[in-house]
Amino acid sequence: MFYQAAAYNDSMMERIKTLLSLMIIIICLPYLVTFVVQGDFLNNSEQDEISENNSDEDTEQLLLLLVNEMPVNYEKEALKAQAVIARTNLAYAREKDQAEPKRMTREEMLEFFGGKNYQKYYELLKSCVEETAGEVVTYENKTVQLPYHVVSAGMTRESPNAGKKDTMPYIKAVTSMYDLSCERFLKIEFYTKKQFRNKLRSAYPELSFPEDEVEKMAAVEKRDSSSYVLTVKLPGQNISGEDFKKVFSLNSTCFSIKEVDGQVRIVTKGYGQGYGMSQYGANEMAKEGSSYQEILEYYYPGIKINPVS
Repeated sequence: MFYQAAAYNDSMMERIKTLLSLMIIIICLPYLVTFVVQGDFLNNSEQDEISENNSDEDTEQLLLLLVNEMPVNYEKEALKAQAVIARTNLAYAREKDQAEPKRMTREEMLEFFGGKNYQKYYELLKSCVEETAGEVVTYENKTVQLPYHVVSAGMTRESPNAGKKDTMPYIKAVTSMYDLSCERFLKIEFYTKKQFRNKLRSAYPELSFPEDEVEKMAAVEKRDSSSYVLTVKLPGQNISGEDFKKVFSLNSTCFSIKEVDGQVRIVTKGYGQGYGMSQYGANEMAKEGSSYQEILEYYYPGIKINPVS
């Protein structure tokens, strides 16, 4: 009897424990479900917030690039074309682990615009970035690097590596006749022969420059198909057009050197290196009704505008 009673008591205790466990589960189940569901909801919300913050950060970075690259009083379609260029060059730099394009800081932008115009221009640039959101330029399904310049010499330049392995086949020589009306298109400077010679001597002290013969001091030796100077001949040495440009602080390498009335005249056309999009030309195209896609496709033949991956 004693063993039967003990067994009976043990059985009752097990039943009581089981019943209590079931009651606890039933009571706690709603809380557990709520916790799990809310946990997922919070995680999703956090992800959305992170995504939104990243999007805002990208917009801000591109906006600060854009204000550093093109005048804000340009037509909106021209600014949108530049926004796509900025996004493309940023994506390219990150893919290749290169230095990113230079951007303004928020403080510099505020100082640049001034308090009166800040909000107006900020909203304009933000809309240009947002209306082209996620768009980058590709060529043969690859993100590319997009050079651009202020104003061409009437025609943009073909890639210097045309036909070679590391070429940019989308950098072609295209006419940009709008540029001829730009106030920065033409610059004419005069130097005395002594001033001209002294500048050259200062840059190349190892060379012997004649006193009076301008053509023997410096003469254009070779140009590309768009008339930009590739080589300048000095006494006993050839230098690049780019090097000569730096010596005389010229606006571009599309220049000519000539003696006029006993002085040295240097005529420079265009502003910038001449490759890719002319910003002035893009603005004039926008005035005529061209979209930012049409502008980009004109100055970079063969490219496609795709969402960034």
